[in-house]
Amino acid sequence: MREHGAGDEDQEQPDRERQAVNELLADAAQAGRRAAGWVRELAERQPDNAHRVVLYRAAAAVELASGREVVPGGDGQLAEELAYDLAANVVTGSPCAQALPELGAGERVALVAVCTVAAAMPGAVLGELERELPALAATMEAATEAGRAARPNTGDTGRTKEIPSPGETRGR
Repeated sequence: MREHGAGDEDQEQPDRERQAVNELLADAAQAGRRAAGWVRELAERQPDNAHRVVLYRAAAAVELASGREVVPGGDGQLAEELAYDLAANVVTGSPCAQALPELGAGERVALVAVCTVAAAMPGAVLGELERELPALAATMEAATEAGRAARPNTGDTGRTKEIPSPGETRGR
């Protein structure tokens, strides 16, 4: 039978560190699930199925990139398919659609922020995970809340106001 002593303390330190890292990973994954839920809400209100698909893929990518893709000891690289689904052009939706997705300007900004943060999360394992991952998770939470708060007033039509193209705003 082994006696308690310095050997136990040596074992407790890595266990505490592993537990702390697991808690950080769980917090990041939870932030990703909440953000993905919001992106799915955006998808559900799109009248164009092509835009819904793009947003559903972005939601799945947010969830994966903030969860199982954050692997301590891993290479910190985001899978190419996830990077594509998280690209900033998610706010323009599917190129197969005739118009932009029905999103307010604040939602677009928040969506880009959520996708950018999700894309950065796997890389946190290459730096100071304990410092970077909580900051990224908090930023994702803030972007999600800002996006929820920015939902445009749809009025009676259920449709958001179109954003003018840059050429339309010059003469104003």
